[in-house]
Amino acid sequence: MKKHLYLLLFMFSGQLFAQETFWELGAGGTAAQLPLYPGSSQEDNFVIPFPFFRIQSEYFEIDEGIRGFFYESPDIRLNVSGDFGIPVNSADSEARKGMPDLNTVLQVGPSLEVIFAGGRRKPSEFRLELPLRAAIATDISNTENIGWILEPRLTYETLRPYKGGFAYQISSGLRYAAKEFNQFYYDVPVAFATPERPAFESDAGYSGYFLDLVGNWRYDNIIYFTFARYQNLSGTEFEDSPLVEDTNYLSFGVGLIWVFTGSHYK
Repeated sequence: MKKHLYLLLFMFSGQLFAQETFWELGAGGTAAQLPLYPGSSQEDNFVIPFPFFRIQSEYFEIDEGIRGFFYESPDIRLNVSGDFGIPVNSADSEARKGMPDLNTVLQVGPSLEVIFAGGRRKPSEFRLELPLRAAIATDISNTENIGWILEPRLTYETLRPYKGGFAYQISSGLRYAAKEFNQFYYDVPVAFATPERPAFESDAGYSGYFLDLVGNWRYDNIIYFTFARYQNLSGTEFEDSPLVEDTNYLSFGVGLIWVFTGSHYK
């Protein structure tokens, strides 16, 4: 599971700004508390080292994830974005015990962004994001198409020069998913039903509310960061699934990054 968490941390821990093309390379570590899957009442604590790499240019960014900008104007951007879900060993979950494991879920697709104020190269930006992603469950040897995810959200972020200071991002939105996506996480086939875990079949539709907070402070070549995500699954299409043990939960982490080289270093 750790190799997949490296990517999660990489996505959350980047600085929240963009200007001229550059790259940076470093290493970091974090302590994080994460649920086994959305709706699980069980959590895991991790202390994890990870590599750090950032590159930013006019048409491509690796920062809080990977973004390719196909079209950009002062008010509208069209890019490609991605996300993922970590794998779950069902033996570690009381609710899923005896069921098949959950593979890593990779998400990728286009995102339309409407900028209300500021901009990518300004001190701050307030925008509406409309990402639509295809989802693939994989364990490398096998892949499975599990539908789509739509996550309309409002995002406000502050930006800063690379030399130092504080930056943060707040993002709040809703999730809608295809039937196959919800089934992947929350269905209980008859073959795996028990008296305590009745059979359940999900449907497409509303899949939850989320609020993300990311903050970091840079001093010279050290970045201190923290992140938190609140999710609420009340009213979702799968709320009554026996695999949903908790409809309100919080995941969070703290850490630091040492940047030891980059294109702007002398």
